Amino acid sequence: MSSKVDFKYFAIILASTLLQGSSFVSSKILLHSMQPLWLASIRFFLAALSLLPWVLYLQHRQQIRLRDLPWKALSMIGALQTAGVMIFLNLGLVYSSASMSAIIMASNPVLVVILVFVLFREKTSALGLFGLLLAFVGVVICLGLNFQHLQLGKGEVLVMLASTCWALSTILSKKFNLHISHWLVTFYQMLIGSLMIALVALCRHVPLTLPVTAQDWWVLLWLVIPASTGAIGLWFLALKLGGSVHTSGYLFLCPFFSGLISFVLYDIQPSSQELLGGVLIAIGIFILANFKDRPLGTRYAKT
Repeated sequence: MSSKVDFKYFAIILASTLLQGSSFVSSKILLHSMQPLWLASIRFFLAALSLLPWVLYLQHRQQIRLRDLPWKALSMIGALQTAGVMIFLNLGLVYSSASMSAIIMASNPVLVVILVFVLFREKTSALGLFGLLLAFVGVVICLGLNFQHLQLGKGEVLVMLASTCWALSTILSKKFNLHISHWLVTFYQMLIGSLMIALVALCRHVPLTLPVTAQDWWVLLWLVIPASTGAIGLWFLALKLGGSVHTSGYLFLCPFFSGLISFVLYDIQPSSQELLGGVLIAIGIFILANFKDRPLGTRYAKT
């Protein structure tokens, strides 16, 4: 990528991961009054509706008919990126700790490396893999996971399935190489995924819940527009500009930004282990972004 494209790509990645990081804080606030599955379904359904005017304009301008859309690809991405991730993650959190779940989700880039090798027999450079692993160690240190009590139960397996769904969606998004606007991909995958989550909630007889206070409604508005529509739209754009493994490596920034936002909102000072973890994350991502040999998945990337 040229230096101009590099700057655009990194700006998009930083914006997307910052917004995704804020979604963890917003969701935590709303989970006090809303059921997890309905929160996820309502969040992404409203996020899709917020894009509807823009989507209708794009389809009219580009003369795209509904029957011409790649429904199979959009359904698979929606089932994985929105429905699969949110269903397995929320159910996993019932049985697993938040710190363990966050670590498993943060391991997504390493999982992408493994899956791309298994599916496409593509290899990454040793330096690139070292950067991914170093960033992962940084997240582990930030969250302060105690490995002396490491257990792998039902919750951890469910969260692993959530991470796997995200990894597969990342790979398929590049593999499909859809020749439509990333905003159309964002809209339809969120709409399809939100309806799938609602169906699961109905099948599980989960009572419908809504925000209680005016503050909760404002938090939901933030979660719907910037932290969902904006974050996911920018994420798919980043996937078009960079390789799947290269882009997914920056997911390590999400828990880091989430922690920073919590520090600002709740006036919590970072500990020494959090500062050390943040430094390792930054170094790992720097290595990932600057190693000479292009990582896995870049044959799908635009240069």
